[in-house]
Amino acid sequence: MDGDGVKRVRSTNQPGEVDRISHLPDCLIFKVLLSLPTKEVVKTSALSTRWNHIWKHVPGLNLEYDDFSEHDSFVSFVDSFLSFNRDTCLHKFKVTYDYSEADEPETGLVRRWLDTVSRMKVKTLDVTDDSAESWELEMTPALYTCGSLVSLKLVGLTLPSPDLVSLPSLKDINLILVEFTDEWALEKFISQCPSLKNLCIERSFGDDIPMLRVRSQSLLTFIHIVDSDESFDDERILEIDAPMLEYLKLSDGRTASFKLENTASLVGVHINTAFNLTSTRRFCPNDAQKRNMIQNFLLMISRVDNMVIASCTLEVIYEYSRYEQLPVFHNLSSLRVNLDGYVWEMLPVFLESCPNLTTLVLGSIQNHVKVGITVSPRRPRVLPSLRYVEIERPFKGDALEMQLVGYLLVNSQSLKKLTLRLDDSLKKERSFIFNELLLMPRLSSTCEVVVLSDDPSYHQ
Repeated sequence: MDGDGVKRVRSTNQPGEVDRISHLPDCLIFKVLLSLPTKEVVKTSALSTRWNHIWKHVPGLNLEYDDFSEHDSFVSFVDSFLSFNRDTCLHKFKVTYDYSEADEPETGLVRRWLDTVSRMKVKTLDVTDDSAESWELEMTPALYTCGSLVSLKLVGLTLPSPDLVSLPSLKDINLILVEFTDEWALEKFISQCPSLKNLCIERSFGDDIPMLRVRSQSLLTFIHIVDSDESFDDERILEIDAPMLEYLKLSDGRTASFKLENTASLVGVHINTAFNLTSTRRFCPNDAQKRNMIQNFLLMISRVDNMVIASCTLEVIYEYSRYEQLPVFHNLSSLRVNLDGYVWEMLPVFLESCPNLTTLVLGSIQNHVKVGITVSPRRPRVLPSLRYVEIERPFKGDALEMQLVGYLLVNSQSLKKLTLRLDDSLKKERSFIFNELLLMPRLSSTCEVVVLSDDPSYHQ
């Protein structure tokens, strides 16, 4: 380990080897080195005389506190890097810091770094506080006016409420378990980023934002993640007004009400929410507000081309469909359903609202929120356009699994291929499963059932 605290590996060139990399111009070498962690970049100083100090001039830092044996060495390295490059326009500043590791923790240390990189016109900023969600580190207000910033990722920090936001170049925001000094801080921040394209928010339980409004005239992709916890029964609200939005992902176990506006550009959605309903907080047909919210939500996503949807969402849709008519998803051609086990009885109601669906993938999901529905017997309708079905979950030939395959085969008039994979643990049961599948009636005379297995002799 050298004096700067970073481990190095010494090497020598072998006779006859041609060092082509060292003959590249600095701009190309810097571009390559910017993609590597700094601890790997420092090791390049052993390659040749030219590389002894070239790593110091790379306009980016990608460092973690545990790259160093001592916390003081980590702090000293970052300070030295920023001092050496103080007149450089910084391309990247990525630091993982543990607030609790310091002998005398000072939030001012990281704030000083953030102030410095802001003055250095940083383009990509990625800061993680790894100290067990303490949220002691608060982002410096100077970053709200960093005109060069293009990409921002914060993990475990606190965002202050901005008095002024001037971020004309900011395109990507990723906030993971970030706290806010007041409930309006995030909304103000988002609404004043005129070039914002991609927004990802993974919220903490304690962010104290009862209503979040996402308003952006430029946003293309929005991901909103909130873990589920039945102990929380608050009525959180999420409103989205983004007329350019093309992709929306909601993996949200807590938000009770969603309001979508101006979704004409929406092409794809990934929906995993039960609208804060559970087995103890069940759908109530007399709750007109909840019914209207679900109706508007489904209507706003009804024009998408592709969709991923979870069992819990399908359960709510099924309950809703018992009292209200579902909108027709005319454009939906590709659907992935993540099922909890093979509880699939609520699936036909939704499939029958997708008249132009051609591809269906049935996957699986863990940590499923159970809404608690009772499926009423009904006669399924023909699926006119479905051509390709893939069942990803390992197939064991259980009764519910066979019923699902039977439903798809007997009701899909255009089906060309249904693919499933046998569970690896099956040995003796394989022949029985094949015979059962062969005997199943099929509405489509051209349908092929493909059974995959690790054993190549078992293929149909």
